[in-house]
Amino acid sequence: MLTTFLYDAFQRFSGRLGTAPDGPSASCVQSIDQLAELIIDETSSKFRAIPGSVRRLRGPVTNTLRYVDDLARQVPGAVHCRRSTFTEDPRVNAFFVDHKHLQEVFSQSKEVRDLFDHNPDAAECFALLCMCREERKYLGMALVDDIVRNEVMQTSVSFSDHQIISPGIGEADARCALKCCIVKSLISYIRKQSIEAATQAADLENRHRALSARLKRLELNPSGAGDPIELRRKLEAIEVQMVGQGRRFTSLEDQFDFVIEVLSHPEQVLKGRKCSLFLDRLGVKHEALGAGAAYELPFAEIEMVRQRPRVASLVCFPREELLPKRDFLREASIFLAA
Repeated sequence: MLTTFLYDAFQRFSGRLGTAPDGPSASCVQSIDQLAELIIDETSSKFRAIPGSVRRLRGPVTNTLRYVDDLARQVPGAVHCRRSTFTEDPRVNAFFVDHKHLQEVFSQSKEVRDLFDHNPDAAECFALLCMCREERKYLGMALVDDIVRNEVMQTSVSFSDHQIISPGIGEADARCALKCCIVKSLISYIRKQSIEAATQAADLENRHRALSARLKRLELNPSGAGDPIELRRKLEAIEVQMVGQGRRFTSLEDQFDFVIEVLSHPEQVLKGRKCSLFLDRLGVKHEALGAGAAYELPFAEIEMVRQRPRVASLVCFPREELLPKRDFLREASIFLAA
């Protein structure tokens, strides 16, 4: 339900949320309030007990949708990925190892296959291709001042861990699905951080309580087992951890304030930027375009806090180049019979 509502919200209000001089229209506010209620359900239904919780989320939710809308705009236009473009388009050549690798990435995506199965007339699909960018330095040969020189420090660029996200029939559908995916990632981050902070706080408080009780018993009975100096040292160490923990979410209001903070400032959790590299056909990085050997590779990079940045490129893939579905049971029986 959340995905459906997000999709509808972006379709109707994309690029216009909160931009009107007199504020959002009444229908827009109503939809934002409904979305706020869904976000409450996704994070903690207990927030409904907080007076005015939906109203307090109205501004933060609008701000998040606007930010995500702008973030998705940074992803360049679709790259057509097919066997022929692997040779013709240097971007496709850079992203994939060879023709077969290209087909495998899309053919192994359950979402891509489901999309084609549910849309039998669709000749192609659009999606977000996410990858990790790898750079490796090495000594190689290079043309310097029209002279071939050995042992020149070079940097090779390659892409790995390919993942197809949010496929759609058209580019607009794929971009809208991407926005929904980003918002859901923010909600997942809020939920995970809340659980981790609450768990850590409870653990520290339990350990502090247990050590305090042991120390008190030892003070009442000095002949008992234990070293009071060591116990005090451990207590001080835990107290330092408790002070440095930051958010402890000791109350429902604390947790709700965290939701408001993340949705009000999503740029602190999720960042996106336009990037560009100059590569040659061998994947060697250059400082700029030169002598026709290098081409420009534009892409977007999306980074969630505490996670490795991911290269993002909008892509298009034709149905006709899907590989046949693998029959794993048949392959296993052949292997066992061999």
